Amino acid sequence: MGTRFRLFVQPPFADARSSPEIVEVSSRPGSVTAGPADDRMFVVEPVGKTCPYGVNRGPLGTPYLYLAPWTGKILEPSEPDRYGDFDHLRPSMPGFEAAHVFGCVRFTLDVWERYLGQPIVWHFRDHYDRLEISILPQWDNAQLGYGYLEVGSQFEKDGRVLPFSLDFDVIAHEVGHAIIFSALGVPHPGTEYPEYLGFHEAFSDCVSLIAAMHFPSVIDNVLAETRGNLYLANRLARFSEFSPHRQIRSASNKRTMAEFVRGWKDEHELSQPLTGAIFDILVDIFHESLVARGLISRAIEDLADTAEFDADAEVLVQHAFDRAFARNSDGFVQALVDARDIVGTYLAETLWALAPNFLDYGDVARTMLAVDQAESDGEFARIISRNFKQRGIGELHAGVHVKGCEHRSHIHSARTLLPIDHLAFPKMRYREKFLLSKSSRAQ
Repeated sequence: MGTRFRLFVQPPFADARSSPEIVEVSSRPGSVTAGPADDRMFVVEPVGKTCPYGVNRGPLGTPYLYLAPWTGKILEPSEPDRYGDFDHLRPSMPGFEAAHVFGCVRFTLDVWERYLGQPIVWHFRDHYDRLEISILPQWDNAQLGYGYLEVGSQFEKDGRVLPFSLDFDVIAHEVGHAIIFSALGVPHPGTEYPEYLGFHEAFSDCVSLIAAMHFPSVIDNVLAETRGNLYLANRLARFSEFSPHRQIRSASNKRTMAEFVRGWKDEHELSQPLTGAIFDILVDIFHESLVARGLISRAIEDLADTAEFDADAEVLVQHAFDRAFARNSDGFVQALVDARDIVGTYLAETLWALAPNFLDYGDVARTMLAVDQAESDGEFARIISRNFKQRGIGELHAGVHVKGCEHRSHIHSARTLLPIDHLAFPKMRYREKFLLSKSSRAQ
């Protein structure tokens, strides 16, 4: 028995047909109180908070470090029903967004703590007992920082405000950053390679992807749309276009490290070769599982590897997948679930084995091969090696950070700021401190 929430797999502003699904997370009945809140995290909707956590400027322009917790007024917390559940809340009701973002975080943690083999221990535990999940509707971003996860909104030209608190992809992606910090740690100053930053984004995208695949409706819809030919554009391969960075982060992409040897602009683009390689590994393992089950032939599996680049082959492959899926759709579901769990397990074990200092994509590839050897006696070594090699991973490395693109990177963002970093900021004069304390931006 757990605690029930209603969660959107696809946000309502991305798909008008989308409706929230009832899910049961692992929290014991009655353990999640008003907020929602439990012993590991809590949600607040601040009143009067007009700037996000991170580096802000005082009334007279002096930069200062602003970190959790929020101690000011908050909106009425989301309340559980008499059974301790939150699925009585509907999208139009007060408290739904708070319940939704909490449920998404807990759902994602449930998925990945199973792969990791233990509960996540927050990397900020020395200063904060719980993660503060803060909703700041007027801010156009989302971020995971030291002690907090803060979600804002996307503002459309037509006046629409699209809350990230209803976007599972965005929330799960930010949880991915927390998982990396908790399991991998933070690199020492001067040891942070560009590919460490790209790894953060790629792994976090995979956290979102694998977590979404735990909604039965996602598996069913993806297979119904593609008949198992996952290289077709579908929900599984497409990340939310309503991301904080206003771009579609595609798992099914053709980007290679050759594009970044002379330099890189932001780690979201730099992450795509690694994300793409992992997605291709998932698809290939899925195909191998279909062959092992006798659902497709080895000849069709081999042809599928070239269909992405050959229109004639694509028609033949799709026809074969259509017929095979019609014969045994349940077998396709189980094959995809198995591939999901193999990749999730390999990613989790890879994360435990890596170190943040001087981390590059080659380390990820070599470690995943070692995990495969330990888990399955190298059953998928050929698949893993081929897909990393096709992207130039381990052979080519990211060049310098392109000048003028600093604002597009998390190198010096709020994500990496620690409480001790306030010592590096100039001291405010008394008058500015007084003005700040009187402003609505103060806690």
